[in-house]
Amino acid sequence: MTDDLAAARFVLGSRSIRDAGVVTVLAALIGVVGRIPLLVAVVLPLVLVTVSLLLRATRSPAAQEYGILPVLAGVGVLAVLATPSAIVVVLAGLAGLAVLLWNSDTPRESRRGPEPVDALLLPGVGLAVALLATFALPPANAAVGLAAVSIVAALALVLWALFGALREPGGAGEAL
Repeated sequence: MTDDLAAARFVLGSRSIRDAGVVTVLAALIGVVGRIPLLVAVVLPLVLVTVSLLLRATRSPAAQEYGILPVLAGVGVLAVLATPSAIVVVLAGLAGLAVLLWNSDTPRESRRGPEPVDALLLPGVGLAVALLATFALPPANAAVGLAAVSIVAALALVLWALFGALREPGGAGEAL
């Protein structure tokens, strides 16, 4: 019983609340910048983050792991409803990274250090390449879009392989 209370306190700790606050602010900004009515843009993220925090504070391991889904769905809905613009795209990407950061903070994954580089390195690089391809390549051509997706996928595979190789015991040269 004390382990359950400790897990609930961990999930509702200051780090988790800070991460949830970042997600809330970014999701609200997506709505406000994307010209969604102010009531929906602000209230929807607040309600869904509160629901997720409460789900993650329960005793159920499944609720702790999958309690992030309401926020993920809410950010997705706001991103879809928002009027497309470069700022909305950047905010949606940052909100996705913030959700990943918040999701990495669960009782089972309590080994996260003060700087969560591992949790955000690969997704952050993927987001950076995707945004660079979006802004640098000319629009309105399906072939260019497919090329951009191919660039992001190829770079993600290379980074994933290198990251796995560097984590293998015995040296990176042997793993490659």
